[in-house]
Amino acid sequence: MRTLILFLLHCTFWALPAHAQVGALQTDCALGGQGKEGYQFVATCPGRARSPDGRFAVVQRAYQDWQPPIELRDAKDRVVARLPGLSDDMPFTVHWAPNSRWFFVNHHVGSFMDVLRIFEIAGGKPIERPALVRSAVKIASRRYPCLRPDMILPSGTRWTRGGRAIVLVTISRVDACSADYTERPGSWQPLWMIGDVRTGMVEARSIQVDRSDTGLREPRGGLYSRR
Repeated sequence: MRTLILFLLHCTFWALPAHAQVGALQTDCALGGQGKEGYQFVATCPGRARSPDGRFAVVQRAYQDWQPPIELRDAKDRVVARLPGLSDDMPFTVHWAPNSRWFFVNHHVGSFMDVLRIFEIAGGKPIERPALVRSAVKIASRRYPCLRPDMILPSGTRWTRGGRAIVLVTISRVDACSADYTERPGSWQPLWMIGDVRTGMVEARSIQVDRSDTGLREPRGGLYSRR
């Protein structure tokens, strides 16, 4: 019980910015829609996240007992592709790049934690590009050897202005470094970083430990300046 309480407290403490605050059991459609950085989809509720150029939209149809596949549609509302990996009744946010050629998804996995998924529009179809996510996991596991790679959850915050890189942060369960999950118990902290979606490379100078005592806070200045 003590571990569960600590875990819940931790999830509140390390809560991501507003885009990640819709929980798995919330179905209030008023919580969905376009926010400052991305479009929030809520279970059972219709939603449409349009690309900046209007050529594409990620679409969720309203439903009750069974969730239909999440779709990518074109400007004529024709289904271009389906994204079945998002159809698990969990909320998610879609963040289109300014150039409309890429979008990333923060897919909720419970306890206010997300998993980052990155897609490129190539040949009119969405192609998932996992290289940057893998790089972020590798960096966090090297910094904190007690963390198993499957316990590291990168989550995107925003695109840089040019639409080529993502500001992201790595989080884990509060007990991820306990003896219950690792042979090398220790401690960990969230890591902020900026990565190129095309190459999957993280800018080494951007890697910063989150030391805020009031929840996750994106670094300011330097590479993190709005540009």
